[in-house]
Amino acid sequence: MAIFPNAHNFTVNNGSFTIMSNNFHAGHGMQEEQGYAGLKILYKNTVQGAFYNSEQRFPPPNCHPGTRTQVLGIMRSWITDVADSTSIYWLYGAAGVGKSAVAQTISEEFAASHLAATFFFARADPSRNNLTSFFITISYQLATSPTLGPLLKYPIDLAVCENPSIIHATLEEQFRDLIVLPCNWLAACGLTERWKSLPRLIVIDGLDECIDIPSQERLLSIIRKAKNATPPLPFKFLICSRPEPRIRNAFSHRAFHRILDCTDIGESFESSKDIAEFFRNGFDKIRRKHGRSMVHVAENWPGNGIIQQLVQKACGQFIYANTVLKYVGDHDGFPVEQLEIILKITVPDNFQSPYPDLDLLYMQILSVCTQRELLLDVMAHILTADTFLDKRYEETSAFVIEGVFSLAKGKLWSLLSRLHSVLLIPDNDHSNITVRHASFIDFLTDQKRSGRYFINTGKEAQHERVLFYLLKMIISSSTVNNLRKYNFEW
Repeated sequence: MAIFPNAHNFTVNNGSFTIMSNNFHAGHGMQEEQGYAGLKILYKNTVQGAFYNSEQRFPPPNCHPGTRTQVLGIMRSWITDVADSTSIYWLYGAAGVGKSAVAQTISEEFAASHLAATFFFARADPSRNNLTSFFITISYQLATSPTLGPLLKYPIDLAVCENPSIIHATLEEQFRDLIVLPCNWLAACGLTERWKSLPRLIVIDGLDECIDIPSQERLLSIIRKAKNATPPLPFKFLICSRPEPRIRNAFSHRAFHRILDCTDIGESFESSKDIAEFFRNGFDKIRRKHGRSMVHVAENWPGNGIIQQLVQKACGQFIYANTVLKYVGDHDGFPVEQLEIILKITVPDNFQSPYPDLDLLYMQILSVCTQRELLLDVMAHILTADTFLDKRYEETSAFVIEGVFSLAKGKLWSLLSRLHSVLLIPDNDHSNITVRHASFIDFLTDQKRSGRYFINTGKEAQHERVLFYLLKMIISSSTVNNLRKYNFEW
């Protein structure tokens, strides 16, 4: 990266640089002339939904007040440890135990002090289930940070201006040019000591939801090498994921041993106590929200005994508790009856599943939906929309789905009306419908768990479904006319 363009035949010994007006003095004129053209390129390729405060993720998962106090305490101590005894923390656990809630809570708590950047992966989101824009998104956050921006904005912007194709380069090159070299330049400018007082925390949540499994290892390898380099990358990484084999193997590399700390977030952190508190607060909100229909229900409804039954069914999974509360509190239902339905669900002796109560809850939610075949086609579209040959149909909005399936306007809302506990369904026709939790995707795509609700999302099945959809649209004059009416071109 050329820091002083057009300069040659000179050396700098014990040099220092002065920050003026939030811009490096050496490049100030060129920056103003370009208007940070490089950052504008980064912005266009940044995944905004990966930010901790993205509207796309609203409402984000969060630790309920008074819960996860032990693990949050451990995270706080590690983040504020000035000795930097370890610079990478792996927080792992099974699906639904609250890893994302911890990552979100930590991000919000340290946003104004230690947080440098975040990336929240999501398997159902084509923009957040891969590494294509990972380093672009991280570097953009570093360059626009209120504290880091004045230091890193210029070198990151210059790197893109000198090589705009960096956004299409390999991950290793992006990491080197957009993150490592700008940081090394600051070190060369004598600012190494300042790093200790700067935001250095990068939060990476849901690494296992990156669907290209080898790339999970690739990312960890890139981070590992950077933290063991000379000088080491100054950032600290909080990485949250399931303990998938490839991720475990990557973290077992001996070069990780001295810089890695890890914690299994599970029963050891009193999850049963926390889930019980989560249920109590959730049921209290439901009782108050459904005021008129619940006016004759006791204030401590449903009682400690019922809550403990539900805690046992949860088996340490906050996702179970969250889904139960959304199901019971559905605005179209009567909470007392909704809860009775869940309490009557029992696990058969021969039911084989790693999460029996959660799976049976999902089956109950799906069982009340009419037009099962259409529902499964729509669900398959939501899960595999990113495989479409025509980018216009990758969206999962009501407008697009009703067009694809030749449904009457408004029909989709009726079809999905009982699925609010497992789907995020927006109030308008043009925002995407998404799955609330990765565990529901796991359920739908695992034939052993979901049985007749199984949805094959393998590549062959995806391609067959795409061709089916496109053929259906081509031969459906009503769909064609409908799309033309909204200025779609064929």
